[in-house]
Amino acid sequence: MNQSTSTITSSVSQAANSLKVGQLLAYPTESVWGIGCDPYNKAAVQRILAIKQRPEEKGMIVITDSAERIAPLLATLDNAQRESILKSWQTDNENTELQYQQAHTWLLPIPKNLATTIPSWITGQHQTVAVRVIAHPLIRELCEQLVSPHNPFGLLVSTSCNPSGQPPASTFPEAYVYFGEQISYLQAATLGYTLPSQIRDATTGLIVR
Repeated sequence: MNQSTSTITSSVSQAANSLKVGQLLAYPTESVWGIGCDPYNKAAVQRILAIKQRPEEKGMIVITDSAERIAPLLATLDNAQRESILKSWQTDNENTELQYQQAHTWLLPIPKNLATTIPSWITGQHQTVAVRVIAHPLIRELCEQLVSPHNPFGLLVSTSCNPSGQPPASTFPEAYVYFGEQISYLQAATLGYTLPSQIRDATTGLIVR
């Protein structure tokens, strides 16, 4: 597993390959830059926690390319709960008025039959998993390329690209200043959302952040 080679690329395929061999990747999201890895690679997740100085108990957000991909994670919710989630992701992807756009992450209860498919180092101390269908088309493509037998939902860790206590990077140069050659980079612009992402509880609808 190659963990030391840092690549800077505009190729989604190259970025996906770096993730598959255990590298950490900084990439643009809807509003700021994120840093991620294969969520099933425990060593890679622990490296993110270390360079961000973030405790594992907090858990990690994961993203994917489509709601259909994670249908099993939505299966235990009632119709109203599911509709709220799907509507929020549809609105994110319509991308009409940027000043009002906000990415939506949901805390989903993990069905018993999937308890072993979401690693404990992703959920942290929680009984839920924080998931978002990302609106960024390039990162949706990246998630699609990560689908495999060990990652059937095409999940990618998505935590803000900054050391703990620092503002999130909003451009590639800012991300590089933070982490340099410790990680790899997928060069592209964010979608320009100005509002910070929102996290809500899927079962109660309450805003957590």
